[in-house]
Amino acid sequence: MSNSKNILSHYILDSFKGASYSIFWTSIVLYSLGFLFYVSEHVFSQLCLLSMGFGIIGIGFSLINLAKLSISNTYFRSIFILFMFWQFYTILRGIQELNQPMLLSLFFSPYFFLHYLVPLIILIPANIFFINRMFNFFSFLSISLFVVFVFFANDVLFTNPSFSEQMVWTLGTGAGFLLLTWYYHNNKIRFIAFFSVLLCFAISTIIARRNIMITFGNFIVFSIVIVLLSSKQSIRSKIYILTSIVLISILSYFIFMRYQEKVFEKITGHFSENTREIVFNAFLKDMSTKDLIVGKGFLGRYYCPGAENGVDNRFLIESGYLQTILKGGIISLVLFLLIAIPAAYLGIIKSKNILSKASGCIVVLWLIDMVPWGMPAINIRYILVWTCIGICYSKVIRNLTEGEIKNSLLIFPK
Repeated sequence: MSNSKNILSHYILDSFKGASYSIFWTSIVLYSLGFLFYVSEHVFSQLCLLSMGFGIIGIGFSLINLAKLSISNTYFRSIFILFMFWQFYTILRGIQELNQPMLLSLFFSPYFFLHYLVPLIILIPANIFFINRMFNFFSFLSISLFVVFVFFANDVLFTNPSFSEQMVWTLGTGAGFLLLTWYYHNNKIRFIAFFSVLLCFAISTIIARRNIMITFGNFIVFSIVIVLLSSKQSIRSKIYILTSIVLISILSYFIFMRYQEKVFEKITGHFSENTREIVFNAFLKDMSTKDLIVGKGFLGRYYCPGAENGVDNRFLIESGYLQTILKGGIISLVLFLLIAIPAAYLGIIKSKNILSKASGCIVVLWLIDMVPWGMPAINIRYILVWTCIGICYSKVIRNLTEGEIKNSLLIFPK
């Protein structure tokens, strides 16, 4: 029996389990969209919270039905158990500080509590059916990006940076992954993904968010590298792609220069501005040696007078690395890096297919973005990171040929 048939026989799922995969991704979308429109302040907050509530319930339900308490990679299993033990220890250290006003934030703030449970998604086997559902929902979100852009462009989009950021991350991240996995999609999806990423890059430039620009710019760069290194493309096609990229880059440069003082005035002045030094210095000053090693617990704060939002004791710091240290210490950060770095290596170097290489690229992009932002959160982006980590550690997925993956994806219903 061929490897392809083995894959199909291994991943044939009953209708109940197939529905659980759809519920999982639908629930993530419900939670993410609920928070997105809550930030916009143009939709009833109760409706947004209801959407987030259903999302949490759906994620929990599908996780219970799909999770398997087994990880084949021995190294990953050992480090992951230690990592999750430390995650729960970090939570326990903060429970005694909980009060009534904080309870709502436990479930309706993506950065507060539930992100500690996101790594458990790794227990859902990264099989072809799961990946197929993920591609379908990312295609839906990519199309939704243009719809939301049209409705909010003249009202909220460029006057509410928080909404703009959440819109780009929520609706555009999936497009970036679709672009990286271009080989498995038809031309329509490739077209939508490419222009979705371009739109997100343009929005992040206009609102002067450098970290978002880096991520979506790298989506394009990494996808080009994957295309050029792929044996599936002829020399003629590669030359055509390179020529198109050069022309688009030249056109983008002239557009930027033409509207530099109007549309792009924020990012022009923001490039040389150091907006984080005060916060970082306050963080380092407030953290003791013990705090740096074990963190302050999931409710940990640091004293930073004069911050932009007027709050002296801050729960968040604008760096994923420092945020991890604030809550769980260097121990938590090291355990995460011991998971993420080998995953990226396995996905990019030790794999036979674009899916695994794209997954490794997602992990690398997250490690890069953890410098200027990269905050652990219960959102599509962080969930994608852990999904890609699971793909990278899956020897079965890494050893599949392009044809086996593509043929398997075509069998499952859309």
